[in-house]
Amino acid sequence: MKITVINGTMRHGSTWHCKDLLLEKISQLEETQVREFYLPKDMSNFCSGCFSCFLKGEDTCPHADQIQPIVAALEEADLVILTSSVYGLDVSGQLKALLDHLCFMWLSHRPNPKMFNKVGISFATTAGAGLSHTTKTMQNSLKFWGVKKRFASKQAVAAMKWSDISDKKRGQIEKDMAQLAKKATVAVANNEHSAGPLFRKIMFVMMKNMMKKNDWNLTDRNHWEAHGWLNGTKPF
Repeated sequence: MKITVINGTMRHGSTWHCKDLLLEKISQLEETQVREFYLPKDMSNFCSGCFSCFLKGEDTCPHADQIQPIVAALEEADLVILTSSVYGLDVSGQLKALLDHLCFMWLSHRPNPKMFNKVGISFATTAGAGLSHTTKTMQNSLKFWGVKKRFASKQAVAAMKWSDISDKKRGQIEKDMAQLAKKATVAVANNEHSAGPLFRKIMFVMMKNMMKKNDWNLTDRNHWEAHGWLNGTKPF
């Protein structure tokens, strides 16, 4: 199984330890190849809002040299894992900056068919509040990328450091990671034969009609035409 991990922070805290435990549990069930990115080291720029990726293509993004290797790794993966501790009730600024850069491949712009048979996991931890909103931010990107099967792990660790987490909570985390590893492994194995998400199908119907009338963004429209989606070809 090929796994791509986007770490929303470079800090080796509770989120990193939980994610590492998950990878360990998966590796006990399946042979894995893991590629990890750490933010901001591997993508240090904020989106400049220039619309170049939308109007001229993602290769014209001023930060394409950092974005393209991440996109390539996402395309190659069977399992995509997004992680972030809670910062101000949301994902880290570094992860949000990356997700902003990747909006060009949302279902509402230029969907990437290579993302349609992925399994995705969002991973969040906090010492206090904010898990739901943080998880929703990551899940929205997986959803709008067209990822077929999505899981979420939310851990309220009630501690600022991994070493301060209670033994009882650590035991629960280990059980949770073992269960999540099994679910993800089964989902990857059965992915080609499972049905696509209803949300993706609805979005394609809506966007197909909109793209036929889209005269202001020919890059997006040409993408849909090149895949035959405007002429009835089903994307999944």
